[in-house]
Amino acid sequence: MEYSQINTLTKFGPDDFSLWTLTLPREKIHEIRQNNPVSEGNLRDIFEAVLSGEEQPESICHFVLPHGNGLRLFSADMGEDFVDRMRYNGSSVRGRREDIMAELRDGLKGQGYALRSNASFLNVNVLETLQRIMEKNTDYYQSDFRYDVEKLRAAAADRNAERHFFWMSRSGGTWCFAEPEVYIRRTSQHNTWNFYGAGNKSEHVKTFWIELKGMRDEKVMGDIVELDYQKHLDYLCTHSFEPSAVEMVFKNPNGCRTFSYQEYDQNFQSIAQRYGTVERVSFLVSDPYALSRAATLAHGLFWDAAEPMEIDAYVKRLEHDRLHDYGYTADDLMLTGPVDAKKAVRNGLACYALYPDSSKELIVGREAYQERHFRGALFGMSAEERSILQYFKQDCTPLFTTEEMREICSLAVQAGMENDPDRSHLLDKIIHKAECMLPQEEQGYAPEQENEYNREDL
Repeated sequence: MEYSQINTLTKFGPDDFSLWTLTLPREKIHEIRQNNPVSEGNLRDIFEAVLSGEEQPESICHFVLPHGNGLRLFSADMGEDFVDRMRYNGSSVRGRREDIMAELRDGLKGQGYALRSNASFLNVNVLETLQRIMEKNTDYYQSDFRYDVEKLRAAAADRNAERHFFWMSRSGGTWCFAEPEVYIRRTSQHNTWNFYGAGNKSEHVKTFWIELKGMRDEKVMGDIVELDYQKHLDYLCTHSFEPSAVEMVFKNPNGCRTFSYQEYDQNFQSIAQRYGTVERVSFLVSDPYALSRAATLAHGLFWDAAEPMEIDAYVKRLEHDRLHDYGYTADDLMLTGPVDAKKAVRNGLACYALYPDSSKELIVGREAYQERHFRGALFGMSAEERSILQYFKQDCTPLFTTEEMREICSLAVQAGMENDPDRSHLLDKIIHKAECMLPQEEQGYAPEQENEYNREDL
């Protein structure tokens, strides 16, 4: 009898799921497939269709099976003793919706099922494209990206420099490595690239391969291909190379010297003391042709798994996935990173804490922000409020003085007293923006004026 793996989902609460991966006879799996699916679609559709244990008998199991380009959810009555009989079969994990969704996604990929094609961006402004992704996916230490910009710009301007790079965006920063460095074991680049492969789902890692084409009108041009990070790590397990030598560049007058890797590893401090300050270190392998061939073979795998996509559509998909994986499915707000959320609250903009049951809560004050942030909530803002936030992120000199902004508020409030419905919405927007531009201790000035005028009108 032949067996295959199958995944089951159990819902204990709005943000409390378990994933059980077990092995069943293929005949039984085929029998489950013959039932009418409860739901069909993508990963988020499946999770939204799972009923909680309180809504159905305990003998009902929810099985997730690939179908065409999507997934199907089947519910089957497996008998009251099924769970007890199978308790030693396979493995299970329980946790937040976002974590279990990531577990299932990885499990399906491990079983050879790709949930969607990766994105590719052809002949684009590399730095601008990466920045769009970073701003949406990297919550902290966005300043890391400055180092990536310097590295890629220098390489694009130098015809003899490396043309291929790996780039990673994660919750706590970014990394950018020249391609050969990632394929050489024992290097910091190789170790760092591999570090986020397991147990770091909260980092929501996104990885990309970059091919630089050169400079055009002061812009770094090239192609960018999204990677299946876990598959690339699997590839590196069998296509990485041990370092055989190290090329070290020192400040004059000693110049460049090459050492065996063993000598470098054992005597780095004495080498630096003898030859002076180290400016650059490059690791070499005994068979550079084999390394180049392994990297080139991977290029074909990258392109085969990717489809061209516009960056606007990709960023929108990235934001949608993060919110839905988290459990917020209202689709009424734009995802806002914690740093931007803090700045929005400080400047009196409407910013909401989002929760896995699709509810939201307006944040009022710094303490409220800190409490929600500590509890791990995501943040969201309307498109209009986000556009105002962009002004504060520019750190530019205000166009109007405080006195002028106060007068603008007053004039807008007076104009609003005319009760012209065609102008009221526009005036409300003007008043709100003007209030945000005032110093924090003066915010609320306009509403007080409005109340005063209303009392006089009465």
